[in-house]
Amino acid sequence: MAVYNEIGIGRWNRFIQKLTDIKGSPPARQLASEIVFQHPIFHGAENRYLESWDLFGLSTTSFQVIGQNSGVQFRNPVGSNVIAVFQKITMSAGASAIGFTVEYQLGLNVDLNVLNVSVPMENRSRSSSTVIVSSNSAGAIASGNNIFTAPSNPSTVLVEVIQDTLHEIVLPPGATLVLSGQTVNTAAFFSAWWRERFLEPAERK
Repeated sequence: MAVYNEIGIGRWNRFIQKLTDIKGSPPARQLASEIVFQHPIFHGAENRYLESWDLFGLSTTSFQVIGQNSGVQFRNPVGSNVIAVFQKITMSAGASAIGFTVEYQLGLNVDLNVLNVSVPMENRSRSSSTVIVSSNSAGAIASGNNIFTAPSNPSTVLVEVIQDTLHEIVLPPGATLVLSGQTVNTAAFFSAWWRERFLEPAERK
């Protein structure tokens, strides 16, 4: 039975227990009676797993398609109960200079025609991503809701979408991220790193 003022999000307690190897009951079951300031101890990407984050990555080539744009799409399905955060996105042109866009779509339930397999970047976590990754070799790509545009980029020049932690892109259930070239019939290269965790009850709509 819950006690008064009990913390309802269990992963904070799990994180403290795993990080410090504490045995027994939760080390921080309740909030302090007053607001308390604490300075966090720095910890890096190796501790994401202890906070229940799973890390994934992908690098793919979207080959030229007559009359169509090259692109790759990351879709978090409705009802997945997973939140994804993109921390690295790069794009580069193939043999011809092209521009790029990044689109943020809501309610998009259609994947591109080639499904891609993401790579787990932490062998202690889940082996497969909840985010559905697909790339284009035929057909149209969703257009609109651009959040990033790189007008013209020479061949092999790398475009970095995320250059600071403040630029990280959150992908909740029902949201889709689309990376695409602006010139038809042109090959392009796309790479992304992202992390995922299950939503806590208090975070769900």
